[in-house]
Amino acid sequence: MLPCPEVEIPRSGRYFWPMNPMKTPPTVAFMDSKYPTEYGIHTGIDLNNPAGGDSDLGQPLHALTDGRVEAVLRNVGPSWGNLVVLWHPGPGVWSRYAHLDQVRVQRCQVVTAGQVIGTVGKGFNGRWWAHLHLDILKKRPERWDDWPMHDRARLLDHYVDPWTFLQRQAQSGRIAWPRRWEGRNANVA
Repeated sequence: MLPCPEVEIPRSGRYFWPMNPMKTPPTVAFMDSKYPTEYGIHTGIDLNNPAGGDSDLGQPLHALTDGRVEAVLRNVGPSWGNLVVLWHPGPGVWSRYAHLDQVRVQRCQVVTAGQVIGTVGKGFNGRWWAHLHLDILKKRPERWDDWPMHDRARLLDHYVDPWTFLQRQAQSGRIAWPRRWEGRNANVA
């Protein structure tokens, strides 16, 4: 795959929560000990609507901060589904959004904080309830569908806790919330 052309990426310093409303804390946390061991170590956080189930299916997902779309992968299976990866030069990290239903960006596209990049879908061939799996990577992996399984050292070398990352932005007053999503049939433009 060819690299994206070098273009100016905004660095507004603004951050945006990826979806609203959501459960606090995440349904599944970074390196969560309750995550089934046969799937390996959980690399990020799972966010979903407080109502649970598939109540957030189709909910808009927002770019965490200004960046560029590094990858759009479709039907990566069996568990990922559709993936979007953004590069954020401001904080120097990548954000990876997994289990998307719709993808609303293209590779190499520049995005701004809060821009809709896709919608919540279901992972694992529809076996799980709809939710967003969000990763923050501090080091680029060999493949965008990377999952270190049980390699804790590699996980800690590449990933950071997205919940801690987002909480840090919120505590510093740099984070905004998307407008409250009222459901699949509501106006979500």
